Amino acid sequence: MEVGSGLGHDERRTRPADVLVPNWDLGKPAAFDLTVASPLNQSILNEACVTAGSSARVSEQRKHASNDVKCSELGWSCIPLAVETYGCWGAEARLHLSRLASRLAARLNCSKSHATSTLYGRLNLVLVRANARALLSRAYGVGSDIPA
Repeated sequence: MEVGSGLGHDERRTRPADVLVPNWDLGKPAAFDLTVASPLNQSILNEACVTAGSSARVSEQRKHASNDVKCSELGWSCIPLAVETYGCWGAEARLHLSRLASRLAARLNCSKSHATSTLYGRLNLVLVRANARALLSRAYGVGSDIPA
């Protein structure tokens, strides 16, 4: 499966995708856009205290509001992958990650539960590393050499 941004140099600043999957649903490309949301944000805090995943749901709605038109113009499906800082994934993310796990299981000839576990484990590791890089870049300043 080939993936990329799918956009030219000038379009990358407002790109609607972190990952473009060219053949996702019946041959239609999908723009996967990852976002991490904090349920401690003041704008969602009251709802997040009562309903798990509220912050991820709001983030999915925001991604659709900002990306649906651009994706539609390009013939892509817009798929936000929202995860909360405490690990709760949004409904759309869970749906599409489940579909991805099914494809992965078929390709690797393993159970869907194993593929799902592996997929979420990998995603969590990527997010932890990205957070560490972000924290280190703030501690050492943007553009400075970060110790290995």
